[in-house]
Amino acid sequence: MIGQRVCESDGVKLLRHTSVAAAVLTVGVLASCGGSDVSSTEGEAVPQTSTTVTEVSTPTTTSPTPTATPAIEDDGASASDRAGERPQIVTTTTAPVPPAPVVDDDTLTLSRYGVGDHRFGDDADEVISLLSEVFGIPESDTMRRFTESESGEFVDRNGDYVFIDVLGRETCFDVGLCVESAGEADDEMVFTGWTHRGVTGALATGEGLGVGSRWSDFRSAMTVEPIGCGKYSAGMYRGMKLEVRSTSDSFTNEDAVTADPEDVVVVVLSAGDVRTSLHPAC
Repeated sequence: MIGQRVCESDGVKLLRHTSVAAAVLTVGVLASCGGSDVSSTEGEAVPQTSTTVTEVSTPTTTSPTPTATPAIEDDGASASDRAGERPQIVTTTTAPVPPAPVVDDDTLTLSRYGVGDHRFGDDADEVISLLSEVFGIPESDTMRRFTESESGEFVDRNGDYVFIDVLGRETCFDVGLCVESAGEADDEMVFTGWTHRGVTGALATGEGLGVGSRWSDFRSAMTVEPIGCGKYSAGMYRGMKLEVRSTSDSFTNEDAVTADPEDVVVVVLSAGDVRTSLHPAC
C-alpha cells in the first residue's frame, strides 16, 4: 500500500510517497511536523525555511514519479519575509568564476526556442518527464498563482514578481536548469521558458556557449551592456538573455565596456518567458 504524507512546518509543505510497511521516518521529522492536520493551501509567498526528511526504504520500495504534482506555495509569509529570495545581482568577486563548458555528445542544446527537442508551447508535464529521464528527479517543483493587474500584467500577491499567466510552475534540476510553465489551469500548463546557472558542460548552445564561456570567444554574436551592477551586467546571444561577470573592470562606463573581453564570463543564460522580479538590485 502506498501512502502520501503531508508535513507542514512554518509554511513549508513536504509531500513524500512512502511505503507504510517499509518507510522509517526519523524522530526529527516527527518533531517538525507537530500535529497531524493535513491541509491544501494555495498562494504565492516563498517560504524561508526548509525541513530535511530522511527515509530508509527496503530495496523493493517503489521510486517516486518524477512528474509528481508540484507543491503550491503558502501565502502566509509577508513580502519582507521573502525579500531575501529575490534574485540579486552580486557585486563582489568572492564567488569562484565558473570554468569554460566542455561540450560533448551528452550536452543538451539550449536555444531561444527551448531546450533540446522541447519547444516553448509544448505540454509542460511531457517536457518535465522527458527532462527527468536525462537529469533525474527535479530538486524542486513549485506552482505559483498570479493576479492580473490593471495594466494587464500578472503579479503575485505581494507585488514582488510578474509573469505571463495566472499560474506559473517552476521546475529545477540539480544541473542548474530551471524550466517554467504557464497556463490558466494546472492541467493546461505549457513550457514557456528556461534558465541555466551554476553547472557547466551539461547544457550549452549549438555553438558551444554556456555557463563559463568568455565574451572573447563569441564577440561576433554576443553583446554586453556597458552599465551594470558592479562587476555584473546583462547581455544577449542569439535571442537568449545573459548575465555576465567581469574579473577585472566594473561595468560603470556609459560609452563602452572597459573590461577585457577575456575577463567577461557568462554566469547565467535564459530564454522565453520566465518569472521576473519587480525589485531589481540596481
